[in-house]
Amino acid sequence: MRSEAADLVVIAMPLYGHAALAVEALETAFASTTECRVEVVVSVDGDPRREVFDALTLYAATRPELHVIFGPNAGPGGARNRAIDFIVENLPDAKAVYFLDADNRVLPTTIETLYARLKAEQCGWVYTNIDTFSVRWGAHYGDGYSRLTHCVSDNICDTGSMISIDVFHAGVRFDADRQNGFEDWEFWLSCIEAGFVGVPCHDTAFEYRLRAESRFKEANRDRAASLSFLRRRHKTLFRRSTLVDFEHEEAPRYAMLRTGDGTIACFTDPTMEPTKLDFDEAIRAFWGSAAEPDNFHFPPFLAAGSVETLKLLKQSRLWPNLLMHLERATEAANVCFVQIRNVAAERGIDIEIQPSGHVRKGRADLVFMSSAIVRDAIRNNALEWLGSIAADQVWPTVAVVKVRFPFPAEAPKRASATPEQSLINLVHTIATSPLQAVAAKRWTWRGSRLPALSELYKQLRTEVGGSPVLPLGHAQSSKRTLALLVPNASFGGAEKVAFAAARELKAEGFETHLFVLGNARMDVLDEFDDSFDFIHFWKNGIPAWGGTNRFLGQDFIAEYHDVDWNALKGQLSGFDLIINNHVMAVHPLMARLRSEGARTACYLHVVDETPLRRPAGQPFAAIAHEHCYDAFLTCSEQLKVYLHSYGVPLEKIFAVANAPSISVKPKALTEIVESRLARPADAPLRILYMGRFEPQKGIDRIHAALQDLRSRNIPFEALAVGGEILAEQPSSWTGKLRELGVTVRPPIFGGREIAAILAWGDILIMPSRWEGAPLMIAEAQLVGCVPVATAVGAVDELVTNGRDGLLIEGEADLKIVADLAAAVESLARDRTRLARLREGGLFTASGRSWAASFGPFVEWCDRTVSSTPRIEARAPRRPVDQPIVEIDVPAVA
Repeated sequence: MRSEAADLVVIAMPLYGHAALAVEALETAFASTTECRVEVVVSVDGDPRREVFDALTLYAATRPELHVIFGPNAGPGGARNRAIDFIVENLPDAKAVYFLDADNRVLPTTIETLYARLKAEQCGWVYTNIDTFSVRWGAHYGDGYSRLTHCVSDNICDTGSMISIDVFHAGVRFDADRQNGFEDWEFWLSCIEAGFVGVPCHDTAFEYRLRAESRFKEANRDRAASLSFLRRRHKTLFRRSTLVDFEHEEAPRYAMLRTGDGTIACFTDPTMEPTKLDFDEAIRAFWGSAAEPDNFHFPPFLAAGSVETLKLLKQSRLWPNLLMHLERATEAANVCFVQIRNVAAERGIDIEIQPSGHVRKGRADLVFMSSAIVRDAIRNNALEWLGSIAADQVWPTVAVVKVRFPFPAEAPKRASATPEQSLINLVHTIATSPLQAVAAKRWTWRGSRLPALSELYKQLRTEVGGSPVLPLGHAQSSKRTLALLVPNASFGGAEKVAFAAARELKAEGFETHLFVLGNARMDVLDEFDDSFDFIHFWKNGIPAWGGTNRFLGQDFIAEYHDVDWNALKGQLSGFDLIINNHVMAVHPLMARLRSEGARTACYLHVVDETPLRRPAGQPFAAIAHEHCYDAFLTCSEQLKVYLHSYGVPLEKIFAVANAPSISVKPKALTEIVESRLARPADAPLRILYMGRFEPQKGIDRIHAALQDLRSRNIPFEALAVGGEILAEQPSSWTGKLRELGVTVRPPIFGGREIAAILAWGDILIMPSRWEGAPLMIAEAQLVGCVPVATAVGAVDELVTNGRDGLLIEGEADLKIVADLAAAVESLARDRTRLARLREGGLFTASGRSWAASFGPFVEWCDRTVSSTPRIEARAPRRPVDQPIVEIDVPAVA
């Protein structure tokens, strides 16, 4: 008789319909050879057959350690839960539970071996390989446990596993929903979500009765519905950030050879600590993954670069995006050469595909390729072909990836060994290893059941529904994550407003990501350069406009249009908040992203007009997808009302009043005001225009008004800052303006430069045909430059006529030109009025701030946007100084 001090292991058996087999299963359980106390709980799941009652009653009469509980039919999950609750409540000293189905059998050593491993590993559960009888089949379930494999591949643990009682004390139970055909898989996912992990044990097994037809096969016939249930039930597990965390720990995507010290860093998320290998470990992993890909992992992508280069790429904020581009480039070329350029005013990524025999120009700062290329080169004796990547003429096809961003003037130091040569040295070392001789043989006698660890990145792509998948896990400090989407990142007002939103949300604790979709570059904006933690570009396959569908007569893009949906989904999946700022191609994805757990918002700025003055533009595509968005942001109350008139609920719309995109320090502002006051009253009026030279901005009206002022000998100096869209103009407005004595300068973009130009001007003229709520007006008022503008769009929300600027009413060009000229003349002649308007503008500007404007939206974000919980594996309860016990398993005949 076993001591009462021995650990108690409970075998739980759900029973329905297998009374004839249950006694056999019980006999094998009680025949266990173990130092543990063993008790058995049979949970009869509403089985109406009398033989169940008779058999169990007689058996329990002779076995006091057998507990039989009856309950209404609740399905396998419900029956197991009934047994769990009984154990927790009535057997409080139980240490572990082993689930044994009534038609299966255990070996004499199964319980002892599994429990010993559970105690040694202090894990959540221990599982075995599966060997079947009746129909013979066996499978190997890997030498190591992978949460990623368990989530994105298949159920890799049978319920016939030894489970720590801690799992049940943590509240984990089976799902009793009968529509779920994979209640065992769902249970293990619940364990993972609670922080538990499994450990395989191949020193024993249990016998699984396999028949030609079973409930498992029934469930697999409806696999798609069951998988959909699992994803809905465990949204946190299937979020991109969670899966990438698992990938980073268990099957890292990239192996980076550091040329300085020869260390190989294996990682998926470049912001997380990598796993480090030396050459010997890398060689074993490479050939191990060739022989037994389900047991050994070697990253699917291989790269080389110096420590200085890697440090520079991390500082660039482009590193995760660059890795995605490199993954995609390996589909078009054998090898990628990354060249880094220091450009102060720009960020961007350009890719050129070069054919075999390309004569390279310049050396690479980083080399990147698929590990499959290395395998093929070794298998086909093509090492000389691959080795040409270190020569001037390269025989593999090449993707030259040019990365531009600003960094300190000194160039990164180059190691004595180039990335190309370092990578070739590693490949030659792998190719000449004696391990190659045994790589063709599988040494594990059971057949493989799991996907290759090196192929898990493909399974991840399938699960996320995108390719490549953004290699970023959870944000540091569990921050909420924001993805801000823009079609361009230059100096337009719509982009600046969106950048201001990101700046406010970053201040609120978000990790901010800028996605420039449909473009491969951006200008460096001094006022907003620190607003983003990461910057991403994706140009190909993302149209700015298009589609043959019509909504209220306007184009919109649908899911069946020619868009790189894979790239979009792979990048945008997994964010907590997504703000779409005029990226038309993303609208069709928003419903899917929202269903996965993201909060979605759409930022709109202006209703455009066609040449025939018909309303057009981004708002119509957004309204067509209204149900995909949780919130809308507008630059004005007018646009808020406009959206509401098309059916968007008022509660979803936040009118965010525009504030200046530039900042002026108090001392500088005082100097600007003093300089204005010091100008003589009879000095020529300084007229300023800043914007594109195009009809929408009223450039023809400006020319006509200035011409009229010249003809009437009104003294003025004029400066026009901007550029022409030459393709749209029959003649040059630059030349015409210069003929009137107007100084013309190219566009300026820096905040200091804009402030200086505005400080020069007495008045800013804006006779636009349509507008949103132009930032330039708020910026002009900030430094005391009086705006004179047409009352279009939401201009009248920025200017109060006669108090802080002048508004010109009407639509007829002749009237607009005459009124504009008259307004300018009145200010030229009445400097007291000009001063009064200037003071009014300064007062109005003093009350504007982005923090106040975005306040209600930020409050909404705090209420509704939550971060994806990080799944932290529970630390073992084993004391630090307690060694892992080696298990001695007796042979079983």
